[in-house]
Amino acid sequence: MKISHFAVILLLCISPCHAEDLRSFEFDVYGQYPVRGVGYDPVSDEAIAQGEEPQPRTPIKTHMLSRVGPYSCIGKDVVNFFDLKSGEMVATVKVTSRSDRWLFVFVRDPRFNRDPENHLRYLVYPFDDSPSNLPKNGLVFLNISGKELDGFIEKKRMQIGHGETDSIEIQESLPLNLWTRDFRGDRLLPALMKTYNLEPNHRYLIIFFPPVLRGSTDLDVRFLPDKVEGVD
Repeated sequence: MKISHFAVILLLCISPCHAEDLRSFEFDVYGQYPVRGVGYDPVSDEAIAQGEEPQPRTPIKTHMLSRVGPYSCIGKDVVNFFDLKSGEMVATVKVTSRSDRWLFVFVRDPRFNRDPENHLRYLVYPFDDSPSNLPKNGLVFLNISGKELDGFIEKKRMQIGHGETDSIEIQESLPLNLWTRDFRGDRLLPALMKTYNLEPNHRYLIIFFPPVLRGSTDLDVRFLPDKVEGVD
């Protein structure tokens, strides 16, 4: 199944964390669909054991149009998310030491309904949302659609594989003409044909999610602008 490629890249991001020094970082959240009734512990058990004051479990929520946050965390490199009513874990994500600013992208795990005993409700992609990874006047594509994309960005030929691209410098107008192969792999079909209007002193993240309709090649695309504060 094509979705298996999508699941694999996200599962690479949730491997167990080894013992390391405590750290603090911030994150925003975003979801393909709204996430409600979910929370996390802003101070981990390891941090409490080392003298940090415990804090109540913090609810999170996602919005269809923008990042939500920031949320803060003190602990190690793993953040676990729980159902606020049952207390059951619904997602987990691991970050690296390269950044103290993240965007956690939530997607429903397609395996959960079939095997809830062995899979969590959500897969979470940790995107490095720091200015060094996504700078002002920059654009990054995050492809967690499970599809390989090929086509043109402006007049430049580009292939977009699984995961995120390097940042590219934005222009006022960004025409995208992207194709993907059909489910048999026999022919290329349109996946996204659209022109985006971009503004200076912003940074942009375009996320490719799996199609909403099973069997479709039309990607569920989210356009996330972020104005750089303090800049006119």
